[in-house]
Amino acid sequence: MTALKPIRLAAGAAMALLATTAALPAHARPQTEETAMTVTPAGDPDSARVISTVSSIPLAVDLARYDLAEASFAPSIVIDYTSLWGGEPQRMTPAELMAAWRGLVPGFDATRHELKDVRAELDGDRATATAFVDGRHWIDGRLWRPIGTYRWTLERQGGAWKVTSMTFAMTQEIGDRGLIALATERAKGR
Repeated sequence: MTALKPIRLAAGAAMALLATTAALPAHARPQTEETAMTVTPAGDPDSARVISTVSSIPLAVDLARYDLAEASFAPSIVIDYTSLWGGEPQRMTPAELMAAWRGLVPGFDATRHELKDVRAELDGDRATATAFVDGRHWIDGRLWRPIGTYRWTLERQGGAWKVTSMTFAMTQEIGDRGLIALATERAKGR
């Protein structure tokens, strides 16, 4: 499988205009607190390192610092975006994942992936981290906003914590999914 398959699946999906935040009843709206990140206090240095590792990935992507994001991953990773794109989880290299993200993210005018409640559980040289994520993607004032949770597994490799798998479980989607196809086209020219 190629690294761009999730993007092709998304672009080929039905491009329905989804409900905007304002159209949702108050109880169904996502939290709109403007805190960039809320992190569960780490109980020890390793927990802090795990939380820092996973928290750095979305920020690096939002800042187009793919080199920094890539450094957080093990040489082989399992990426599961099936709740967003369909299909099956994919095993790939960090370089392949960065190529897929570069094939989409730069096509947006801006992105902001807000993490909250980042938590880490350690078991020797293995760890699991979780977080709530609210991913905002803009083009020409229009918004696409997948919301859900991330789950990462990590291993200590060469003295550093490296992500070995990353799963996004979407719980809500707000805005215009059609922006995915537009962003994919725009990213080709950048």
